[in-house]
Amino acid sequence: MNTILEALRGINSYPIPLRTINEVAERRGVDLNEETTVDILQGRAFNLSRADLLLWLSYAPNVTQGGQSYSFSDEQRMRMRGMAHQIYDEMEEEGPPKTLYGYKGKRL
Repeated sequence: MNTILEALRGINSYPIPLRTINEVAERRGVDLNEETTVDILQGRAFNLSRADLLLWLSYAPNVTQGGQSYSFSDEQRMRMRGMAHQIYDEMEEEGPPKTLYGYKGKRL
């Protein structure tokens, strides 16, 4: 059996820092040491944690660690963001605020 930590790390081979996973788990109320079950993997807290990490990955820098390089193309980053927002929509959770660009004020 896998733990929730292993399941979340299995989202991608990119080396997500443990402190990032811990922060997401605490925010979503997930016990990382608990063994996974079908109910947990289909549950709200796990899937929202997964979406948070997908969104984090979509902004993660390209890195080289121990002779191994990890990088994402722009298309992969957009796909991860799309997957994260799809999970937020399915779970009826508002994702992080979207940045709006535009003119504000009377003078340019």
